[in-house]
Amino acid sequence: MLTLPHHSRNTLNDPQIAGVLSHLHEDAKKDRYVFVRAMPAILLGRLRGRSVFESAEPYLSKAYLPVSESLGRMMYQVARTARARNIVEFGSSYGISSIYLATAARLVGGKFTGSEKEPEKCQIALQNLSDSGLSSCSDIREGDAMESFASLEGPIDFVFLDGWKAIYVPMLKLLEPKLAPGAIIMADNIKTFPKTLKPFVDYVTEPENGYETTLLPFESGVTLSTWNGGLDERGV
Repeated sequence: MLTLPHHSRNTLNDPQIAGVLSHLHEDAKKDRYVFVRAMPAILLGRLRGRSVFESAEPYLSKAYLPVSESLGRMMYQVARTARARNIVEFGSSYGISSIYLATAARLVGGKFTGSEKEPEKCQIALQNLSDSGLSSCSDIREGDAMESFASLEGPIDFVFLDGWKAIYVPMLKLLEPKLAPGAIIMADNIKTFPKTLKPFVDYVTEPENGYETTLLPFESGVTLSTWNGGLDERGV
């Protein structure tokens, strides 16, 4: 059996980071009650032709809506392996995924920038990053990400899309001019909200748009895309 070191500075095994993540993942289990309360609205929305996300959205302002630990660790490993220095996240919520990504950015002396439209969530996410010892390499911008991300500087090496589902495509198009050649884009909830996210899946699976995409075997549905738009004919 492979035995990993008990701790390693600046990685997910750092006791400070591991402790915060453990607490947040445990607290996030309360989200199940949010969806129980939202179920009548979801069922009514179905009758009216609305998506699950549109119907449940009013109930989600206080929900964690976290990535799973397995997805968080995978994103960390992908970003770390790619030595991603400039990592961007659309939809940080309370900052669980942000901690995984900021940890990867710090390993290479990079930076993490997240976004969160809910002011209270934004402040708590920033505090969670601080409690993890990651404030020096991270930031979360409050408000409409289409506005706050307009001033982001490139090249961007890694993007995680997990915010308002209906604007995955506009958000990606906003960031495209700033993507580094070979940049990685991961997007969550492809299976959770298939109707809302079909335009996004269609976009990143159309080769002419510059992406190569695969669907990863996570329950929520996660796509992993690489950006080829900045590569020349030789692929460099």
